[in-house]
Amino acid sequence: MTTCDSGYTLRPYCLTPLLNPISREESLYNEAHIRTQNTIERLFGVWKRRFPVLAYGLRCKVETTLTIITATAVLHNIALDMKEDVPPIPENINANELQNLIDLGEVPQLPQNVNHVGLYDYRRELIDNYFANL
Repeated sequence: MTTCDSGYTLRPYCLTPLLNPISREESLYNEAHIRTQNTIERLFGVWKRRFPVLAYGLRCKVETTLTIITATAVLHNIALDMKEDVPPIPENINANELQNLIDLGEVPQLPQNVNHVGLYDYRRELIDNYFANL
């Protein structure tokens, strides 16, 4: 399960924020979602600076891409364990250009899919059973 911004279609493996929260529980869910999403986006930015191939895009078979992503995640965690510095923005690339490359990797705005039965059940259960008790 992961958090996804509202640009993603709600899927059983991807929680999205509520577009129009009404209750206190829904507002708390959205707030937690925003905080989590911001953390993840900052991590992806660091990860893509550490391994620019992730920002520029991989042009290989899906199986190879998955292996590369997993390997870079492992290497990134090793770098963190070894107290490596956060990689700076490269000198030979414009900061706006790098951010644009990172942004291009995001899924474009898609309509929410409300026709799939059960997709909202897990999110609703999480809101009702966890955020209602905060």
